[in-house]
Amino acid sequence: MTDLGPLNYFLGIHVTRTASGLFLSQKQYAAEIIERAGMPTCHPCRTPVEPGAKLTSHGPSVKDPTLYRSLAGALQYLTFTRPDISYAVQEICLFMHDPHEQHIHALKRIIRYIQGTIELGLQLYASSPTILVAYSDADWAGCPTTRRSTSGYCVFLGNNLLSWSSKR
Repeated sequence: MTDLGPLNYFLGIHVTRTASGLFLSQKQYAAEIIERAGMPTCHPCRTPVEPGAKLTSHGPSVKDPTLYRSLAGALQYLTFTRPDISYAVQEICLFMHDPHEQHIHALKRIIRYIQGTIELGLQLYASSPTILVAYSDADWAGCPTTRRSTSGYCVFLGNNLLSWSSKR
């Protein structure tokens, strides 16, 4: 067995040791997604989702959904260190089988949000209380077409985010 030294980069996740613990970031991967989308000079936006917006299956379909599917899959991997985009990414992934123009606009909004928050990541603290706390929420039949609910949760052990999910 070989000791490779302290962990600093693994599976696209950059690990930075700080006095308070570890900071996990996918800044380089996020920059590659922005570049692949052809949006390196886009104007950032403050939120990953348009407030109050609901995606539906109406409108013109995209002729070639390959880029949409590729970017949506890449954004799914980015949620490993960016729980702030979990809900938005889950929403666009619901339409990977038949994306429409409004879905591409939603995907581009997420990318614009990432452009403005590319420095964000996941902080893991070295020592914190060992209290397990969980939060959950649901919108109860919030989808305008299927009347299905979207729910989400996050679980903390002390100050460390352990698990999170958002799904319909």
